[in-house]
Amino acid sequence: MIRIEVLDVDEPPAFQNGPKPYQAVVAYDQPVGMHVYKFIARDEAGDGDDDVEYRLINTEPQGAFTVDPMSGVVQTALKHYKPGETYRIFVQARDRTPTDPELSQDSEVAVLAVYAGDRAPQFIKQQYTVLVPEDAELGSSIIGITAKCFKPIDKRRSKGELLYELYLDSTSIERQSSPYFAIDAKDGIVRLIKTLDYDDNTQPKHHQLTGFC
Repeated sequence: MIRIEVLDVDEPPAFQNGPKPYQAVVAYDQPVGMHVYKFIARDEAGDGDDDVEYRLINTEPQGAFTVDPMSGVVQTALKHYKPGETYRIFVQARDRTPTDPELSQDSEVAVLAVYAGDRAPQFIKQQYTVLVPEDAELGSSIIGITAKCFKPIDKRRSKGELLYELYLDSTSIERQSSPYFAIDAKDGIVRLIKTLDYDDNTQPKHHQLTGFC
């Protein structure tokens, strides 16, 4: 008889934040210790518990922010931030309860870019890919795209409504709309607006579009 035992191998923590790249905003003038962002990491490559320690590797420039080792909360360390400046924070997560205490399990280094000022919305995904059958009905939903809005740095005012636009991905200076697809400005749903025919050589087989919000 052959007896085989499978051993559990510790895997390093993984950050669960999204979207990527990690971005945040900070007001120009605010008290030290203000909450800017919260890192979230889990053990076992993201499949384990959240018993991890957050280590601040560096900030650019140095000393601009602090990171709470227990909660992963990023806080301001300066009273004044230069308008239009982007600050970078480098953080690593470490397993607090490794199987072998002599072997440290560190995550990859996460980089957070903090902009001093109001920031444009950020798409949840950088790229979307979808397959569309040629017999898809006009008006049918092809895909939905979503974006994240950053809070205004001036709490006394609110940002306007988030609206989506869709154009052909081209080198032309002027933006050109797709004759086949359109996007709902409010909900980000892309719909088919012209019949597709795979055998029609005048129609493109691949459509490359760029979304704006």
